[in-house]
Amino acid sequence: MDTEELFRAARSFERTWVETGGDVRTTSFGRVVHDVRYPLIYGANLAWVERLPSSGLDKVLGAMDETFRGTATRHRNVVFDDAQVAFEHQEDFAARGFRPAAELAMARVGLPACIANPDLALRAVGEGAPEEDYRRLRMRLFTGMGYAGEESRQLYTIARERGAALGQRDFVGYYQGAPAATISLWTRGRFAFVGDVATMPEFRNRGIARTMLFETSKASINAGCEYSLLFTDLLDSPQAMYRTLGYQPVGELRSFLRLPTTASP
Repeated sequence: MDTEELFRAARSFERTWVETGGDVRTTSFGRVVHDVRYPLIYGANLAWVERLPSSGLDKVLGAMDETFRGTATRHRNVVFDDAQVAFEHQEDFAARGFRPAAELAMARVGLPACIANPDLALRAVGEGAPEEDYRRLRMRLFTGMGYAGEESRQLYTIARERGAALGQRDFVGYYQGAPAATISLWTRGRFAFVGDVATMPEFRNRGIARTMLFETSKASINAGCEYSLLFTDLLDSPQAMYRTLGYQPVGELRSFLRLPTTASP
């Protein structure tokens, strides 16, 4: 695999997702994205740095302050194209109250090698899976992650809005008839992007996530895609599962987040 090409593709998926539906301001260092409808969402209000200006972080933060002034957006989220540049400036970010985050981009060719669970049925939302089943599962997930009601509502609404605009398909995994898990699939040319992989706690350790990945892989191949891409937390346990299914690391996307007094997603 050409890891550089695959990472560019994964990064392109992420940037397209972030910019969809928002106001995008081009700057000397990259872009500032703002969506007044979703002020609590980190992925809707941020700076995407393609090249750090000679004036450093002050230029980036100044552009964000100008864009967000007078709005309900209180957090500051800075995403870097180049993980090495981000790493080199992490001390400056830390001194300003930012915390680092890193996502690992992973890619795979063909079908994953796994045994599918025959008790799991994967159904597309609106094509066999009611919207309410999907919404209930996603809201449970957000609540478990500590998000409040309005934060969860904004997370769910913006994801469904972006997905509809970009042609993403959302799925519910039904285990023995009960809604148990979610996954999403977004295909574009040679590439398929997988997201929102989540299994409810009471249904874990049954091979549900593996089965969903197998089924969405079949769907992406049928759509003409050669590669399957995804992002996972650099230090999170799902990375190990993805490796067993043939996913290989192709790059890192690093960011820095400064929370407002009241935390939001």
